[in-house]
Amino acid sequence: MTKTVLESREWQEIMEREKEIGPEALLEEILEQRTWTNSEILWTIRRMIFYYALHDKVLQCAPIERIFDNIVSILRAFYMIFDQANPDLDDNIRSYISAKITDATWGINAGTRYYLSKISK
Repeated sequence: MTKTVLESREWQEIMEREKEIGPEALLEEILEQRTWTNSEILWTIRRMIFYYALHDKVLQCAPIERIFDNIVSILRAFYMIFDQANPDLDDNIRSYISAKITDATWGINAGTRYYLSKISK
C-alpha cells in the first residue's frame, strides 16, 4: 500500500503522460475535466509552483487582483484538505510547512503591514 500520492501508480502514469504529450498539453487536458484525481491535483499544483517560482514574465503581466485570487483559491483548497485529512505529519515535514507558511505571512502580520504602510506614503 502506498503512503503518498507521489508513490502511487496513478502518479507514475501522469508522469509518463507528461513525457508523452508535454506539460502544457497535459495541463490543458486536466483543466478540461470537471473533477480531478489526487495525482492531477498534485501535478497541477507542482506546475503552478514551477511558474510562480520562475517569476514568469507573462504571469507578471496578470492583474495583481487575479494573482491574489489564485493564491486564495489554492489556500482554500489546502484548508479543506487539511481539515478533512488531518494528516499525522512527520516533524520535519511539519517544520518545513510551518516555515513556508511563516514566510508566506509576510505582508499580513503587524510588522510588515506597518512597514508596507510607511513605504506607500
